[in-house]
Amino acid sequence: MPEFIKNNWACVFGLLGPLAYFSVYALWIPILLLVLFNSDRLASVPRSGDYSFCSRYWPYFLLPAFGALSALWALVPADALSTAGKFAGYFVVAILVGMILRQVTEDEKRKIILSTAIGLLIAFPIVVLDVVLAGGISSSYKSYEFNPNIYSRGSAITACLLVPLGIGLFRYIPAARAVVILLVCLGIIFGLYMEAAKLAVIVGLIIFGLVRWQRKLFWPVIFLPLLVALIFPLFFSSPLTEQQLCRLHYTKDSAYHRVMIYQFSTSRISEKPIAGWGMDSSRSIPDGASKIGTINCIRQPIKLNIGGKLPLHPHNAAIQIWLELGAIGSLLLTSVVLLLIKRFESEFESPVGRALIAATFCTACLIYNISFGLWQSWLMFLMILLGSIVMSLQRHNKSVSES
Repeated sequence: MPEFIKNNWACVFGLLGPLAYFSVYALWIPILLLVLFNSDRLASVPRSGDYSFCSRYWPYFLLPAFGALSALWALVPADALSTAGKFAGYFVVAILVGMILRQVTEDEKRKIILSTAIGLLIAFPIVVLDVVLAGGISSSYKSYEFNPNIYSRGSAITACLLVPLGIGLFRYIPAARAVVILLVCLGIIFGLYMEAAKLAVIVGLIIFGLVRWQRKLFWPVIFLPLLVALIFPLFFSSPLTEQQLCRLHYTKDSAYHRVMIYQFSTSRISEKPIAGWGMDSSRSIPDGASKIGTINCIRQPIKLNIGGKLPLHPHNAAIQIWLELGAIGSLLLTSVVLLLIKRFESEFESPVGRALIAATFCTACLIYNISFGLWQSWLMFLMILLGSIVMSLQRHNKSVSES
């Protein structure tokens, strides 16, 4: 490997910002480069003679294995098999990246944080200029009419990165500069149109403060959203009255549509509550493409034209896992998340480290449960990169065999 790449591979994290806003599905590129540029570190793992780490990773593959098994009853077996295969692949890549991050130097950690910040700072002014010009920049490579919502994914990514990036910046650069960069990040989050990103960053900062203040709050903060996710379909098992529907419609159409999606999905969950309809079957659920019709409000009957009852996915991870893989899948996903957090938590002994993990988890959890699909590739790539940044904030690396 050329010496320049060997010394500066961590700069690939600088791609995260531009890709987040302009080509989100290409987030696999920095991950691929990260692995390629550290192939020598990966090659050294088997030569250590200790293969016990393999036994630590098998639980992560239970969920994709069950997803593949669900092809036996899935609406579209090919969708279940392909998504299960991709999901297993994400775990493999995440494990490889984790092995790399355990061997990085303090200087490489610094470059990871600074490169991430620089990448975001490069992307932000272009985004702002494009919004001011009503799509004057993005129209050159996007064929549809400009809408600032095209940057919603970037806002969500910035929100997920905010706490770990902030901790890293305060560690590696003067506090005044760190504050300026974080204020710029907050400006882009609250200046764009992604409500979930705004809420997520507020929740993340509150959680960070609480767990930093009271260390014993760590596990309650982790368990609460997971418990809510487990019982979330129950909240939508009873239909809303027309008065409630009208109030939602007049308040915000998108909120009304989201509730309708949740209620329709919950009704389908009740039909197959144990093992679900099959992995990635949301897009194929019977009657899911049907348009939501008319509601009779006090002012006048309103004919709605806001999309189908289930457009591709439920926009909620808790409902999606229940819908597709039932109670079994929901329990498997919860167990995998708890295992992952437990292993991250064991790496951070300081109050700041535990607060970092709690805040990052709650931020990502909120994003997953408000806006996007559970199996979306760009979100999986983000989680791998986000986990890499969090791991880079460890004060001391442990050996691979302890990972």
